[in-house]
Amino acid sequence: MTNPAIIRSVLELLEDVPAEGRRVLDVSCKRGEILTALKARGFAVQGTQFAPDAPEVDGIPVDRGVDLIKGLPYPAESFDVVLLVEVIEHLENHRAAISELARVLKPGGILVLTTPNVMRIKSRLHFFLTGYHKTRRRFIPFETPLAEAYRFHNYPIELPILHYMASQNRLRIERLGRTSIKAFSWVLYVLLVGPAALYTWFFVLRPEKEAAQRAEHSRLLSWHLHPRVLVQDTLALRMKKDG
Repeated sequence: MTNPAIIRSVLELLEDVPAEGRRVLDVSCKRGEILTALKARGFAVQGTQFAPDAPEVDGIPVDRGVDLIKGLPYPAESFDVVLLVEVIEHLENHRAAISELARVLKPGGILVLTTPNVMRIKSRLHFFLTGYHKTRRRFIPFETPLAEAYRFHNYPIELPILHYMASQNRLRIERLGRTSIKAFSWVLYVLLVGPAALYTWFFVLRPEKEAAQRAEHSRLLSWHLHPRVLVQDTLALRMKKDG
């Protein structure tokens, strides 16, 4: 079941999108909570499930046995809105996943993607001290068969890599969604946002001399150092596909 706070965040990111005549695809739609809400708004909805025997969702068409990495069973530019909610951290091939999501999205369409936020300061500190990203699920038990490894958060994606892969597929970040924040994250933010911003500027942006690369780095760092990225437990992104 998807966290209710994440569902609210996704729906808020789509509040200004007119429903009439627009198709929505939710990849690995779980119990269909988001699609049910969007259907009530007037969207035409479609879901997929990875498991061939996944349960039905009342009133929602769902294709089962769909592996995003192997390809979605839809023509190119089929959907106005595509959702990938709490899925990408389970996938070892981020490049294939994002390329396939972009393929079925119409030019001018919107991709909403959420994932555990390994870019928040708490996670960065956790990684510095342990060498492990801070995600919501523990590291995979070593007796887990490879065929079941996808059940764990083994493949967290960092915002710079996500930004790069998105831009290579004509996707641009438009907006960040609001998700849950722990009080301790605000404490770390107050203490460390200054040093983090200065260090990032000095070692990432300052050495870049080529104009186009500097502009792209500046765009990335505006998101990379955004307060929500630095404190929220979940990264919720709304991206738009260039026309």
